[in-house]
Amino acid sequence: MERLTTNKNVSEMGMYELAHNCCYIKDSVARYRDFELDIDARELTRKLLIEHAEDDDAFTSDEDFDEWMIDYLQDGMDSLEGLIALFYRNLWAMADLRERLKAYEDAEEQGLLLRLPCKVGDTVWYIDDDDDDYPLKFIITKIDVEENGYLRYHAREKDNCGKIGFIKDDIGKTVFLTKEEAEQALAEMKEV
Repeated sequence: MERLTTNKNVSEMGMYELAHNCCYIKDSVARYRDFELDIDARELTRKLLIEHAEDDDAFTSDEDFDEWMIDYLQDGMDSLEGLIALFYRNLWAMADLRERLKAYEDAEEQGLLLRLPCKVGDTVWYIDDDDDDYPLKFIITKIDVEENGYLRYHAREKDNCGKIGFIKDDIGKTVFLTKEEAEQALAEMKEV
């Protein structure tokens, strides 16, 4: 997947990159940036209130400001203050989401993000060499990381009679993620 977050300077970003990076967090504060501006989200919102809503900026603290924003949100889109409060809320929400996405993208680049083909609770279909009449249905019960780095999947039949263990490399060979794939593989094995 193409990376959406970046640490580039705004002058090095195109419009698409800036759209995904215009809100960010620095020193625990949500900020907004574009090609001409880099500003604390609260400060930008205060300026908008003064310039467009004729607010007198009588906020005594950040907490006071946030309480006013909550009150303005009650107005919804029926007032300019409500629209500006909605804009402010979206600024810090976008900043938070950008930072969370950036953490995942950084982890993926460093090889620390695992993509599992199935999860605990998923159904898999197993072809048993001893009984190749039909694929057996198993439910994933546990996934372990072995010392060698392999993921070991543990699964049980619905009635808990049988258990299997497999690794990712077994998927598509003896373990399948859909019944149709398992039946097709079984049919191909019988043809040989």
